[in-house]
Amino acid sequence: MRSVLIGLALAAGAGAFGFFGAGGPDRPMAIPEAAPGMSEDAPRPIKENIVAYRVGDVSIENARQMAVETLPRFHELIAADMPATYTVKFPLTQNGATEHIWMQLDGYRNGRFVGRLANEPVNGRRYRMGDRMEVADAEVEDWMVNTGSQMYGGYTVRAMLKDMPQDQADKLRTMFRD
Repeated sequence: MRSVLIGLALAAGAGAFGFFGAGGPDRPMAIPEAAPGMSEDAPRPIKENIVAYRVGDVSIENARQMAVETLPRFHELIAADMPATYTVKFPLTQNGATEHIWMQLDGYRNGRFVGRLANEPVNGRRYRMGDRMEVADAEVEDWMVNTGSQMYGGYTVRAMLKDMPQDQADKLRTMFRD
């Protein structure tokens, strides 16, 4: 079975790799075959705002690295307490499959981000959108601050812009700040 990374692009703040197929009530969704003429490595839309990327995708790995390197900036933005939605992306594993999902923050306590799942997980039913979670700094793969008109962070989303519908990508490009 090929290794696939599933990314939720912008749930609490903005993605596309098809989990169409039976899957069942508590099993991961199947990743569809590549579209005719597309590379086996090409991202695949799952459903609205969900894309599956091959594990090791260079653009996603580079984006994760940038998010990790800039995590201190995220902490600074949290401390500034500007009105915004604060989210972190982290790996969530259930039924032997890992997806990369956003959590909307309620706070940061004892070295851990505390919040609620911002998306409905696709690989099972153990977790649901809105479930309370805690994520350590070391588990964070991306972070984002969304004021409604500006977004900070969101490096994996930026890496996915090339795979989004043009109008959606153009709108997001105007919102990103550093």
